Amino acid sequence: MTYWTEKVFGHVRAIVRGRVPEAFINRCVRDDVRIKDIRRIDQTSMAFTLALADVKRIRPILRATDCRIRFLDRRGFPFLMMRLTSRAGIVVGCVAGLFALFLLSNMVWNIEIDGADPKLEQQIRTSLKKMNVHVGSIEFFLPPLATIEGKLAGELDEATWVGVSKDGTTYHIEVVQKELPEDKESLEPRDLVAAKEARIKKMFVEKGVAKVETDTVVSPGDLLVSGAIGKDGNPTFVAAKGEVIGETWYRSTTTVPLKMTYQTFTGKTYTKHRLSVFGFDVPIWGWKARPFAHAKQETVEKPFHFLFWDLPISYKKVIVRATDVTHRQLNEAEAVKVGRENARKELLSQLPKGAKITFESVERRTVENGAVCLNLFFTVEENIAKPRPFIPEQRRQSLQKKQKEKPVP
Repeated sequence: MTYWTEKVFGHVRAIVRGRVPEAFINRCVRDDVRIKDIRRIDQTSMAFTLALADVKRIRPILRATDCRIRFLDRRGFPFLMMRLTSRAGIVVGCVAGLFALFLLSNMVWNIEIDGADPKLEQQIRTSLKKMNVHVGSIEFFLPPLATIEGKLAGELDEATWVGVSKDGTTYHIEVVQKELPEDKESLEPRDLVAAKEARIKKMFVEKGVAKVETDTVVSPGDLLVSGAIGKDGNPTFVAAKGEVIGETWYRSTTTVPLKMTYQTFTGKTYTKHRLSVFGFDVPIWGWKARPFAHAKQETVEKPFHFLFWDLPISYKKVIVRATDVTHRQLNEAEAVKVGRENARKELLSQLPKGAKITFESVERRTVENGAVCLNLFFTVEENIAKPRPFIPEQRRQSLQKKQKEKPVP
């Protein structure tokens, strides 16, 4: 018997007595009864260790050799279970206590929010409750930190950045709140200049003096509205304010394949539950290796904790989502329509707020390698004015110099 088999299957220590105890020992060896640690006590007694499974087998041997046996000690897992069964109340209490500690170690006890004002903090806590993230929730059933972070960032318009981390039983939410600019007029003298090449379509000047007229083509940096008001010799300087709507021009190149393949989710899911022990996955539920012909899977892993220690055990939830592969064949006209729509969306995403496309055309269209290549031209109306501060004294000297250089009529 090896050491581990003794522990698992159990063994006993016994003393055999008789006129010839050696006969009993020899008979046990002949019948393959597992005994060891044989020791003589006196002329009629010998001690030995016997496997629990062989206890019944020695009864005929005892009768045949006219010996008697007395058991001294019982050890191993079967005897341990017998002792525990006799103390069921204590065992149940210990197991319940350990389970309670384990459950409390994997429960959310605190949520700390840093960087948010009281109004935004309340909004964050409301969003967290919708995701079941609150004090008292069990970590196994909570979404991953990346998912919580992404949902908060999408819902909080007043935050520029949201970070979610976990330390033990505490969730930390760090927020960088937007600093909304105060609605105050700038007191710094400035001009409005052209941000890009354009043809002037409309002008709305609230402060300052317009320096260009409609239908004028301007280049980047050209003066549109001056912040100097009054006589050239002694002007008053203000922060120029207004909008200058200009017609701008853009060119874009896009390619659309005639044959398109894409995946869509069908809505069917299959969930697998696993218990990871020391890096080895043990299936709990969900035995199908490939439930769908085409699928994408998402794995959520939750480590187990006990008090302050991270256990080498974790729970894995594998969600397999069925997908459907779709092939779409476009003709040339359909591909052109898709390409124009894609180019229009991409251009609008790069333009300032309020800009609009007034004209578009396809300058060149070719079909190469199973794809339609488009060169497009767009005309856009947008605000091209941007502020450019100036130093009043330098501007005054420049205006006075120009005044002196004017020819006398």
